[in-house]
Amino acid sequence: MMKLAKTILLTGIIGLTSGLVMAQTQQRGAVTDQEFVIRKDRVLTVPVQPRMYEKLPVLPKPTGLNEYNYLVTSYPLNLKPLDLKAEPSQKVYTPDRLDLYQGYIRAGYGNFDSPLLEARYMGTDIADFNYSLQLNHQSFGKGPVLAEESKESHTNLGFDGSYFTDLFEVFGGINWNQDSYQFYGLDPNYLLDENGSFVGFSGNVLHAVEVKAGIRELEKVGPFSYEGQLSFRNFTDSYMVKENQIGIEASGTFRPTEDWAGRVGLSYFTTNPEDLNYSLNRTYFAIRPTVSYKYEAFNFTAGLNLIAENDSLENKSSDFHVFPVLKANYQFAEEFGFFAEFSGDVQRNTYYSFVNENPYLGPSDQLLNTIQNYKVEGGIEGQFGGAFSYRGSINMSRYNQMHFFVNNYTNNLVTSDSARFSLVYDEKTTVFNINAELGYKFSDMYSLNSRLDLYQYDLSTQAEAWNRPIWELRVNNQITPIQRLIVQANLNLMGGIKARGNDLSDIFEETGPYEVVKLKTIADLQLKADYGITERISVFAEGNNILNGQNMRWLNYPTRGIQFIGGASFKF
Repeated sequence: MMKLAKTILLTGIIGLTSGLVMAQTQQRGAVTDQEFVIRKDRVLTVPVQPRMYEKLPVLPKPTGLNEYNYLVTSYPLNLKPLDLKAEPSQKVYTPDRLDLYQGYIRAGYGNFDSPLLEARYMGTDIADFNYSLQLNHQSFGKGPVLAEESKESHTNLGFDGSYFTDLFEVFGGINWNQDSYQFYGLDPNYLLDENGSFVGFSGNVLHAVEVKAGIRELEKVGPFSYEGQLSFRNFTDSYMVKENQIGIEASGTFRPTEDWAGRVGLSYFTTNPEDLNYSLNRTYFAIRPTVSYKYEAFNFTAGLNLIAENDSLENKSSDFHVFPVLKANYQFAEEFGFFAEFSGDVQRNTYYSFVNENPYLGPSDQLLNTIQNYKVEGGIEGQFGGAFSYRGSINMSRYNQMHFFVNNYTNNLVTSDSARFSLVYDEKTTVFNINAELGYKFSDMYSLNSRLDLYQYDLSTQAEAWNRPIWELRVNNQITPIQRLIVQANLNLMGGIKARGNDLSDIFEETGPYEVVKLKTIADLQLKADYGITERISVFAEGNNILNGQNMRWLNYPTRGIQFIGGASFKF
C-alpha cells in the first residue's frame, strides 16, 4: 500500500510540472506592442583604474654546490681478446674493358726514295707471360751528294718477353740492328785520282746483335728490392772491326725506414775489340754504394764510385779509381728549390759507342775510357701551378782522355781518306756548362719543352774541341687543336763547331799543318702531323729540314735538303 501511494503522488507531481512549463511557453511566444526610446546624447563612462609603478622585487640567485666529488670504482674484467678473421670481399668488381690492339703497322714513303715501315705486335692473351715483336726500317735511296752515291739505310728487328710471378719478373730479349752508310764526305780536292778519274764512295754496313736476360723484383715498395741482368753483344762492320761484349749488371736497394735508403749497384763488362792495328781485351768493373736520407723537403745522397779498368796508358798510376758522390736538393716551395752535386766517375767507351756517335769512323789506333775526375754542379728548379716548370744549373767538370773526332787527312792527295774520321784524345780537359730548361703544359692541348746548353772547353793537348758544339738549343712543341689531331713543331739549333781540315799548301811535307774549319750553324726545323680517322686508322705527314740548310754536322758531310714523307697507320 505504501508503494502504491508513493507512485500515485510522484505521478501527480510530474503532471503538474509539465502543465506549468507549457503555460509559460505559450505566454513567451505571444506578440505584444512595445516602445523603444533611442537617445543620442547619452555617454557611457568607465571609472579610471590607478596604474602600478612599483618594480617587481629581484629574486635571490640560487647557490649551487662548490665542490663535486665522484666516486669511481674499478671493476676489472678478465675477457678474452676479440678474434677477428679477415675475409675478402665477395663483391665482384668489373673494370671497364679497354679496346687493346695487339698489332700496329705504320708505312709511308717520301722524296729521296725513302720508304718507311714500322710494325709491332704484343701478346696479351696469356696472363703470366707477355711478349712483343718490333720491326723498324727506313732507308734513303738518294742522298745529298751524287744521289745514289750517298744512300743510307737503317733496319731494326727485336723480340722482348717477360714472365711474371707474384714476387718477381723474369725478362729477356734479342735485338738485331743493321745500319748502312756511304763515305760520301770526300774533300772536293780528293774526288779525282791521279788519272783524273772519279774515285767513288765506299760503303760500310754495321751489324749488331744483342741478347739479354734478367730478373727484377716487382713491388719496389718493400724493405728490399733487386734487379739483375746478363747481356751479350756482337758488333762487326764491313772492314776489320769486330767487338764482342759480355756484361753483368745488378742492383739492390734496402729501405729500413721511410727516411733512409741504401743502394748498391754493380756492373762488369769485358770487351774484345779488333781493328786494323790492335786486338785488345778490355775489362770494366764498378761498385757504386750510396746512402740516401730524406727529411721533409730535403734529400741528401752520399756514396762512392769504385771503378777498376785496364786501359793501357803511359805513366798510368793505377787501374783502380775511387770517386766520391755527394748530392743534395731542397725544395723550399713548389715554385723554388735548389740542388747541388759533387761527384766523379769513369765513362766507359767502346768502339760500338764511338761509331754510334759518329758513323763515319774509320780505323782507330786506340780505345780509351774517359775519366771524370770531378763534377761540381749547382742549380735551381721549380714549377708554377702545374703548368710552368723550369730548371737551370752551372757545372764544371774535369776529364782525362776526353775524345774528339778529326778527319783522316794525310799529305798525299792519292792516299788521303778525308771521308773517314779518327779518334784523338785530350790529356786534361776542363768543361764549363751552363744549361737551362723550360717547360709549359696547357691541359692536353699544348705542351712545350726546351733546353739551352752553353759550353766552354779548356784543353791541354788539342788545339780545339774538334767537332763538338759550343752551344745547343732544342725546342719541342706539341699541339692538339682538335680531337684526334696531333701537330708537332721541333727546332734543333747547334753552333760553334770547329773541324780539323788540311792545309794544301804543305801537302808534300811529312807533317803539314792543319786548317781550322768553322762549320755553319745547324738549324733543323721539323713539322709533324698525325690525324686519327678512326680508332684504328690514322694518316701522318712529316717534314724534316724545312729550312733547307746543309746542316753539316761532320766536315764534308752535308745532310739532305727538305724532306717530306707521308703515310698511314693501322691497329689490329
